[in-house]
Amino acid sequence: MLGLDVTPEALDRFLAGGDGPIVLVNLVRLRSGGSDAYARYRDAIGPIVERVGAELVYAGSSMGTLIGDDGWDIAAVVRYPSRQALAELIHDPAFEAATPLRHEAVEDGVLYAFA
Repeated sequence: MLGLDVTPEALDRFLAGGDGPIVLVNLVRLRSGGSDAYARYRDAIGPIVERVGAELVYAGSSMGTLIGDDGWDIAAVVRYPSRQALAELIHDPAFEAATPLRHEAVEDGVLYAFA
């Protein structure tokens, strides 16, 4: 398992899909009391995200749903210059070292990639 709990097989499939800029939409459901751990995780990975050339487009807390009943607490949208930049992030030892903070904070998460 790599950073973000991405399997090597999933990363290989992702990288085989071509190149060019991508946008990742991350939906997060926090554990009870997980806000502080998530803030520490966010602070730990911020410089690493910037180092690979990615930029945070948006991050915010949920106000509730208008359609559907999925309960997500946080949404973050990050633009990467390439699929390879995301792979660099996932393989970065400092990013991998932040994984326990993510596990402490996050009950469930979904990561969608868009071209």
